[in-house]
Amino acid sequence: MQLVCPKCGSRFEMEQAVRELEQSETHDIAAKLGVHWRLVNEYSDCWRQSEFGDVGTSKRLRILRSTARLIDTLAFTYRGRRYRTSQHDVIRVMTEICNLQKWGFTNHNYLYSILAKRAERLSAEGLSAAEERQREENRRTAEPQNRRTAEPERMDYRAILKTEG
Repeated sequence: MQLVCPKCGSRFEMEQAVRELEQSETHDIAAKLGVHWRLVNEYSDCWRQSEFGDVGTSKRLRILRSTARLIDTLAFTYRGRRYRTSQHDVIRVMTEICNLQKWGFTNHNYLYSILAKRAERLSAEGLSAAEERQREENRRTAEPQNRRTAEPERMDYRAILKTEG
């Protein structure tokens, strides 16, 4: 499908425009990752389906997005459980995977399974067990010991009416 530029009138293919957008986003991710770009790009090669195969640009872009999100947030979900890890561990495990020269990946589960061994498990609210304990301690110390004394006394309107009447 050919498109026409509204400014200059030149013709170009739709696929060409999509490729340019994908390349632009890949460059943005590379700039965001900085020194870790080479490792993440090498890690994305693990998705080759044969030893000397290639990963398509759109698939590589999806892999780069998810890996950049992992490095940025340092949180992941594996087997229905949420974990938090450190950037050092992510980089170390990705380096180990690249050194093993594995290929044929279909998801990040191999990376997550290794990371989950050392990662901190999170609750549904995104808190670790230590953070939840601390929150509960703070909540207990902030609450008054006896709630009945902390509540304002209730007025007995019937008794007040009898004394006034």
